[in-house]
Amino acid sequence: MTTDENLLNRVSGQWTTEALRTMQEILSGSSKVAITAHRSPDGDAVGSVLGLYHLLARKGIKASVVLPDRFPSFLDWIPGTESICFHSEQSKESEEIICSADALFCLDFNAPDRAGSLADLIVSSSARRVMIDHHRDPDSFADLMISDPSCGSTCELICDWAIASGNWSNVSLDAAKALYTGIVTDTGSFRFPSVSAHTHSVIAALLDLGLKHSEVHEATFDDQSLSRVQLHGFALSERLKIRKGAGIGVIALDLADLERFEYVSGDTEGLVNRILGIRGIQMAIFMRESEKGKIKMSLRSKGYVDVQALATAHFDGGGHKNAAGGILRSMTMPEARLKVDEVLGQWFNT
Repeated sequence: MTTDENLLNRVSGQWTTEALRTMQEILSGSSKVAITAHRSPDGDAVGSVLGLYHLLARKGIKASVVLPDRFPSFLDWIPGTESICFHSEQSKESEEIICSADALFCLDFNAPDRAGSLADLIVSSSARRVMIDHHRDPDSFADLMISDPSCGSTCELICDWAIASGNWSNVSLDAAKALYTGIVTDTGSFRFPSVSAHTHSVIAALLDLGLKHSEVHEATFDDQSLSRVQLHGFALSERLKIRKGAGIGVIALDLADLERFEYVSGDTEGLVNRILGIRGIQMAIFMRESEKGKIKMSLRSKGYVDVQALATAHFDGGGHKNAAGGILRSMTMPEARLKVDEVLGQWFNT
């Protein structure tokens, strides 16, 4: 398929003629290409690294994908996952790939510290760095920075590059599966305000490549373990606290809760959106004890409520206006709950 003019005209404005030229210079001048994403990779992180990996392969460019740690098992089906090197498990090999790279693609994160254990390697790398991301307030750490917070996913920005650079013919079916997965997961199945007419145009173009979206959806969303379903039921029935006057719902799960339901990575994915789906709730917070003294947070909101500002100000986090993440360190879960209650009381005067 060739890209039509309507699709080309809606490409992110970040892909200027100069940006496209710089991207081409970096790719043509590199013999070793590495691709990475943020810690605790989600669908957009995994989809964008593998989408670019397959796209470059069709161009005759061999790339290596390195991630800080593993992603949820419901993403294991994406073509190319077997080729990923995880720093948490293969530290020496991962570091050799990053250190020897001529070009380093940093996808779906806006600052090196978001890459967890790979942060120092990214900062010290002598490679030409390319950042492609859609989170607000990026650090200036790359030679080429494509940053578009109005875009719903990094995968859409990868598609935009393929369209604008004339590389759409190099988007294989494997690449399409990866890119579609990132778009559908990071847009909440197209429910978030960042979804645009262009988003749907890109999806249509991926479908034209032979992508079967129902198969992607089934593989990603309809393969849950019984223990995961039971964990969600427990969380909603036993751990959900609602501040009715403020329209805020909070779920907190400690290590004992997770162990009870044989938790594995990804089992709590989507739980924060279940809170947000409750009538009258304008903001949802999900808290999970990942290890002793460390609480990971997911925040979601509707309308004007800016959870990115809240996460940045109080929870060492960031993200988007209606979807953000954070972390609390050196706290027990009861202490973390108290901290969140105090912050919410101050923030919303409740």
